[in-house]
Amino acid sequence: MSKQFEAVTIPKWGIEMTHGRVVSWCFAEGDPVAAGSALVEIETDKIVNSFEARVAGTLARILVAEGDELPVGALIGVLALGAYEPADLETFIDSHTAGTTGEVADDLGAGVANDTPETKPGAAKISPALIRKLDKAGLAPGDVEGSGPGGRILKDDVDRAIAAAAKVSAPDAGQQQGTGADAVGLSSVQRRVAQRLTDAQHSVPLFQIQRRVAMGDALAGMKSQYPQVHSAVTVLLLQAISHALTQHPDRNIQFDNDAVHVVAGSVVALAVARDDGAVAAPVITHVSDSSPAELDAQLKATVSRARRGTLTADDHQPAAITLSNLGMYGVDAFTAMVTPPQIMVLAVGAVQIQPVWCEKNQSFEAGHCLDITLGCDHRLVNGAQGAEFLRTIADYLASA
Repeated sequence: MSKQFEAVTIPKWGIEMTHGRVVSWCFAEGDPVAAGSALVEIETDKIVNSFEARVAGTLARILVAEGDELPVGALIGVLALGAYEPADLETFIDSHTAGTTGEVADDLGAGVANDTPETKPGAAKISPALIRKLDKAGLAPGDVEGSGPGGRILKDDVDRAIAAAAKVSAPDAGQQQGTGADAVGLSSVQRRVAQRLTDAQHSVPLFQIQRRVAMGDALAGMKSQYPQVHSAVTVLLLQAISHALTQHPDRNIQFDNDAVHVVAGSVVALAVARDDGAVAAPVITHVSDSSPAELDAQLKATVSRARRGTLTADDHQPAAITLSNLGMYGVDAFTAMVTPPQIMVLAVGAVQIQPVWCEKNQSFEAGHCLDITLGCDHRLVNGAQGAEFLRTIADYLASA
């Protein structure tokens, strides 16, 4: 028998991704879809990216509404590759979700980890995706009368039940307007970042080491040779980190609690505050192979995308370390958190005029200094290794 349907699921973009939120569907149910067409926009805690149709077909069913968040692998839609019977579509949905019901149920708290609604004696016949939709509306499968084969609950049945419930509760909702006017929920990105940082706080044995670096000569040289470079300090820091990764390749790795993954090339992530209040960490690539002017241009474009929330998958390649620079806010020094699977973070404050020992004159002189703090995951980087890495960065900045 030829294949009738193609499953559309939450993809896995990177080893960190566990959930995705459906931002928007690019087609409506019943629309023809060409292979390679952007089918649905999906947001992770980092990016919004297009999921492309792998085959041509018709969008037979949308199982997840815009704004819904599900775990990786969850079924969100179905493409029909030709003519089909409605009963065949329902069978395909059931057969696809049966193997992942436990994962989805854990996320929803639906309590069907081992027995699906299909196999549980006396249970309503309904897919996990529709259970989730009912749960969000405060309803249960028992509140819905199924119109499908054998009393199966279909999407149209669920939509009707939700619409009916909304009409009944509308007066009550109107009477309660304003009681929670000051309550504002977190965005999907903020929720995911909050969860990841909370997990990191409890699971990463973090330690920090700090150095003060005299970098007046490096800054003067940069401004003299590349006067068009706007972000001179950040460019120098990126070059210094890339140099340290080259000198200490055993630290150019990621760790996912199960295995160590080697990071290819000179890639450095950069912490950027988004316009919506969340924090993104896109990567700056080919640092060692780029001129200061090229790095400055890449910085400007990447930061702009990050602030608007329009980063792509290419902006989130694996990196071992993130650079977090708060110098532009007048911060002298601070510590930052390592975000797994990365193993290090470099926190940088503002360039300040400080006393610097001049060996030639045997006296202290005023110089441009920078306080840099390296945070390390002690599972992968011990104190001596962290100190060596930080010294390499400091030596590069002092002599650049």
